[in-house]
Amino acid sequence: MKPVILIAPDDGFNPMFQAPHTIISSNYTKCVLEAGGIPVVAFDVNCAAEYTAMADGLLLTGGMSDIHAGNYGQIYKDRMGGPNHPLNELRDDTDFTLLRAFMAAGKPVFGIGRGLQVVNVVQGGSLYMDLPEETGHDHEKENHTVVAEPDSFVSGYSTGEQVVSRHHQGMKSLGRDLKICAKSPDGLPEAIEHISLPVFAVQWHPEQSQTEADKKLFERLVTLCKGGDR
Repeated sequence: MKPVILIAPDDGFNPMFQAPHTIISSNYTKCVLEAGGIPVVAFDVNCAAEYTAMADGLLLTGGMSDIHAGNYGQIYKDRMGGPNHPLNELRDDTDFTLLRAFMAAGKPVFGIGRGLQVVNVVQGGSLYMDLPEETGHDHEKENHTVVAEPDSFVSGYSTGEQVVSRHHQGMKSLGRDLKICAKSPDGLPEAIEHISLPVFAVQWHPEQSQTEADKKLFERLVTLCKGGDR
């Protein structure tokens, strides 16, 4: 049977019915299907235990919301949140709960965009709340290249290859038991991996560009779910 991949979605609000609703790009499900997995969406964090038992792996997706600074021991600042990057503590709780459950079960996890930041924070790392203000580097306006470590899971990205990476927050201190596998040209970590568990993440969005190197990341998740080597 094909591996079941649980996808953690974003959430929003439907003004017509004045009700919350679930948001997910069909690119995520498409990439999982093409890699040989069966995509299933996580609708309710209260089912975390059941999801963990049912699914073979977890995909943490990107999103516009900032991770609340309190999750990494910092004080909320005015530059966080706002209309373009709202705070969403329900999303934080869902992503953190699912990640911890899958890690405890030793099941594979692939984080994308915001998902990389979730992995880092859950492991005790911290974030830049606003990259332009704190570092002088702007990662929201255009794509960039990455410099990958040799023999890492992202070594298939050739020198000079552009990735779709748009974010105003980024990794600051590295979480425990994690290693950096790629950086942007200005030195910001863009790919990480757990040193012993099948957990890996990228800051860019392979579901958007879907290059051959991008597709191999989803294939890696499915292979790990089948018991393949890291």
